[in-house]
Amino acid sequence: MSTLHPNLAVDDPKAAIDFYRRAFGAELVYAVEAFGTVVHSDLRLGDSTFTVAAAMPSFGSVAPTADGPAHVSFTIDVEDTDAAFARAVEAGATAVDEPSDAFHGGRTAQLRDPFGHRWFLNHQVEEVSPEEMQRRTDEWVASQGGA
Repeated sequence: MSTLHPNLAVDDPKAAIDFYRRAFGAELVYAVEAFGTVVHSDLRLGDSTFTVAAAMPSFGSVAPTADGPAHVSFTIDVEDTDAAFARAVEAGATAVDEPSDAFHGGRTAQLRDPFGHRWFLNHQVEEVSPEEMQRRTDEWVASQGGA
């Protein structure tokens, strides 16, 4: 298990596990079932792990809706953002932002999975110094109507 191990609550954990395997190449380590559903599973994605389980509102675990607000997001470092994006969309993800080169030096894309979770894909194409990152961030914020 990785040091930070997110727990994703979903309405259909078996379908979610299948999606994460097809979309992102996650490996199912194991799953535990009770009450006719998956109540715990561990998946491995590269050097990280995460849990997918049925939402259990009585325990304070609720799943997001596919089109509602996402309270957290996940970033996956990939070798090829465009290919990873295409694979995830083919598996059933909804495109939010198509792959593009970002000011921070990454080629990024954003998706929503069918279970409401938000994912960013990133492939670093340029190393950016902290000073240059601040300059670019300031420029980006200004272009967005910010300070």
